[in-house]
Order: sequence, then structure tokens, then C-alpha cells
Amino acid sequence: MFSAQGVILLCFISNVVYTEKTTSPNIVIILADDVGWNDFGLHGSSQIPTPNIDALGYNGVILDKFYTQQTCTPSRAALLTGNYPMRLGLQGIPLNAGENRHLPLQTPTLPEKLKELGYINHLVGKWHLGAACSEYTPTKRGFDTHFGYWNGYVGYFNYEISVPDPLDSKRNFTGFDLHDNFAPQWELKGQYATDLFTKKSLEIIKNHRVEKPLFLMLAHLAGHTGYDGIELGVPDAVTANRKYHYIKSIERRSYADLVNIMDSSVGEIVGALSEKKMLQNTVILFFSDNGAQTEGLYQNFGSSWPFRGLKFTLFEGGVRGTGVLYSPLLKKKNYVNRRLIHVTDFLPTFYRVAGGDVDKLGNIDGIDQWDTISGNAPTNRTELLINIDETSGYSGVIGYGGRYKLLNGSFSNGLYNGYYGDSGRNLEDPSYNYSSVINSPTNLAIEKLTNRSLNRSIIDEVRRKIDLGSCRSINRLYLCDDLCLFDLYIDPCETTNLINDGNLRGVVGKLYGKLSVYMNDVVPDVSHRIDPDSDPKRFNGTWSCWSKCGRDFH
Repeated sequence: MFSAQGVILLCFISNVVYTEKTTSPNIVIILADDVGWNDFGLHGSSQIPTPNIDALGYNGVILDKFYTQQTCTPSRAALLTGNYPMRLGLQGIPLNAGENRHLPLQTPTLPEKLKELGYINHLVGKWHLGAACSEYTPTKRGFDTHFGYWNGYVGYFNYEISVPDPLDSKRNFTGFDLHDNFAPQWELKGQYATDLFTKKSLEIIKNHRVEKPLFLMLAHLAGHTGYDGIELGVPDAVTANRKYHYIKSIERRSYADLVNIMDSSVGEIVGALSEKKMLQNTVILFFSDNGAQTEGLYQNFGSSWPFRGLKFTLFEGGVRGTGVLYSPLLKKKNYVNRRLIHVTDFLPTFYRVAGGDVDKLGNIDGIDQWDTISGNAPTNRTELLINIDETSGYSGVIGYGGRYKLLNGSFSNGLYNGYYGDSGRNLEDPSYNYSSVINSPTNLAIEKLTNRSLNRSIIDEVRRKIDLGSCRSINRLYLCDDLCLFDLYIDPCETTNLINDGNLRGVVGKLYGKLSVYMNDVVPDVSHRIDPDSDPKRFNGTWSCWSKCGRDFH
């Protein structure tokens, strides 16, 4: 089994040179926000440089059939509880600032379970699982510390978020949301969010006492929009505009820069683990919480090309996640994993890696996937519930080992059901920069640890396996009001609805039956009203815990 002090990275490496003995693996999760499938170089686009994230995948494992939830709050709830959000009442629209909704207190979280095994747990960045009362915040849900923001997004420099005043349509509730545990950090206003969260994470690694295992979750603001839901904050917009001149959209140039800066953050984290001699006993997982929002609400100009759909939808563009995992503990490295994996699986997987007995987790939706990820062993997961949103009236399920997807309805009457995003394969786009990957801080740290060199042929082989650029041959629009069925093996871009194929009636019946069973277990998604008592003006302009714990709307 595993000992008690290591770090887990979602990527794979081999021929590890161990320099010191440690206990259970450290676990590091780095989470991007609303970054699309096509915004990572390893998927075939060369438009946005992501050399460190790419290097994690090339050296470790790329999770090609990995699924998240469709938006921020549901994905985080699934990650930290191992349960589908519809069991938690968190399956619908993400939490608003000032809304008294939260992760159910009776549901154990990943940091709470790891704490039982002796882990020291830190969250840096986004929470987005409730803050009306102190009992709902990260340090009351298993994290020893939290440095970051409680709500769905903030400004990249001013750390403010606004929501409509529920009693006066002419004004907003606007407040500052950057906390060190519960203390507002006004003095840090003006510092760039990605740099600040990276700096704090580096301090945690530097000051960590290695006798205890570390769980660090760095949940970046990048690439979500910032202030007012429209800001694409970068340190120097003029430089970004010049650096990414080949991208037609000026807004996407800023988006490219903020994603690239986040990638540099990944390199700094891996480098710090290496310098601390913790990398050899660490598991690192990097993933994006859902698909890009190319247009519409919180438009970030990201790209989930070539898939159909955006964030909020249950099409592949909304829920097929980019995930890479690296760890020297992996049995198989430098490969593409095509097993069906869901975001709920990481709780039992990491709990097992940490030395816990998965059977003691009780009846959860996630399953232990360590053998599947580490050695490419067959998975026990043959199906997954994408989501059930009973309020908005749409749902979806994947079955038959990941082959068939059944959708029942669409988000907002098909608002984001089309095809969107830049291909990143335009004549004016630069060629893929192999040397930047090979010489990235991430790859150099792994190379130092393993004595293995990444080369162009390995990179090319991996990119060929996961480049889906040819799958979108037809652009049809489907509302899925009368059900849609897609064969993801031959049609991952969901171009052809097979619902009327007589040979697949049995498939439709079985998947619809599974949806019906899940529907019986839905915990209603309560109304999303903003509490008038949450007004930051009552708390010196900061978003603060405003409710008594006994007054719980969930």
C-alpha cells in the first residue's frame, strides 16, 4: 500500500529515484476554471502555450474519457464529496454571492476524510460551496487553512463581486471577497490573483512539515471571467495583445495570456515540490472544472472545439474534462487512459492512495480508480450520471462503458447547443513549441527525479492519439426535447442523433430507465434567492458570514 506522506500529481513518470523515505503520498489538486478542451496544447492546438500542463500529461497519464459536471458549484461538490450533485441539492445554477445554500453538513468531504488519516489540508483560491454561516466555509469542512474567495468569482485585481440587491433593482450588493481563513485581506487588493494564489501555495509547500502528508488544493480563478462577470484580467493587456497577435479576437488574446500565466503557476508548484524533495512521493491532479464559455453569460472566449456545447450544457463541450495526473507512484506512465472516469471518483481514489479503506466510505457514487489510472487496468465504472437538473428540465446519462449518451432536454431551451470556439489550427497560428515543453520547469523537475527524457516523438505520439480535430464533419443543431442519443465512440462531436435508430431501442430504454431511477433520488435544488441580510455594507464592504447556522434554507 502507500505510506503516509506523499504528493499526488495527475500525470505519469517512471524510473523514479527516491532520495528519502516519506509516509502517505502528498496530494495536490490544481483546478482551472472554465478552461476549454482546446485551450491546452496537448489536445492539438498550438494557439495557447501550456507547456507545464502538457508536460504533466506527457510524463504521466492523460485522462481522455474524464467527465466533470457542467458548472462550477456542481463540479466542486462532486469532487469533494464523491457524490452526484443531485444528491446534495447542488445540481443546478451555481451559488450566487449572498445566497444561503451550501454543501450539506452531514456529507463528509475529501479533506475531512484525509484529516482522519493524518493529512494537513490547505485550500487556496475558490470555494463556491457556501459561506452564509461559518459552519459552511472551508476551515469548517476539513481544510486547516483557506486563502482565497468564497464566491464563484472575483475581480483579478480588486477581488470584488456584485449581485443584484433583492429589495432594490436599482442597486447591487458589492463587496470584497479575499480572505485568509475569515480575515479580509484588504492590503492585498491590487495584486494579481493568479500570482497571489501561486505565492500562497508556494509558501504552504515551503513551510510544510514533511512528517505529515500534505493535501493542497489550488483552485484558480483563471480562466473564469473576473469583475462584473466580464473582466479578463491580465497584468499587461498591451503585452498580451502583442504576444498573441495571431489570434483574431482581442478578448481571446487576454484569455490566452491568463491561461498561460496559470500554466506557469503549475510549473512553479511542481518546482517547489521538487526543491522540497516532496515530488517523489506526491500525486498531482490537474483538471478544468467544466467546459469553456465561448459566448453568453460569463463569456471568457475559451474554446471547447471541436465538441458541441458550452459550459452549462451536458454536451461534450460542457462536461468532457481535460484532466492529467502525474505521480512517480504510477505503474504505467506516458500514456493516454481511455477508461471512463468521473470527477466523483477522485475522493475514493485519493482516499485509497492515502491508506484509507474505501469500504468505510459508505454508499457514494464515486469509485476507486487508482488501479485504472495507475496501471490502465479495466475500470468498474460502466456508466455515469451526467446530471439531473429538475428545475431547468434537462438531464443526461452515459452508459455502455462510455459509448452511448442519452440526453433528455437542454439547458435554457438549447441556448448553448451549437458549436463554438477557435480551432487553434489556423494558418496564422504558430507551430507547437516542443522545446518549451521539454524545457518547462515541470518537465525539468520530473526529468531530474526520474532520469528520463521527454522527446518530440513521445509528444507527437500522444498528441496524435487525443487530437479529435476531424470529428466535426456535420454541424446540426439539436434541442433534445424528445431525447437525443449519441454514439460517442464514433461520434464524439455529437453530430448525429440516433434516437430514431430502431436497432438502438434497447439502448435507449435501458439508459432512460437509469435516468428514471436516479430521478427518484433527487434532492430538490432550492430557490436561488439572495438574502437581504448578506449585504456587504453591513460588514465594512466585505462578503462575510451573515447568517446564524440554525437558519438554514438548504
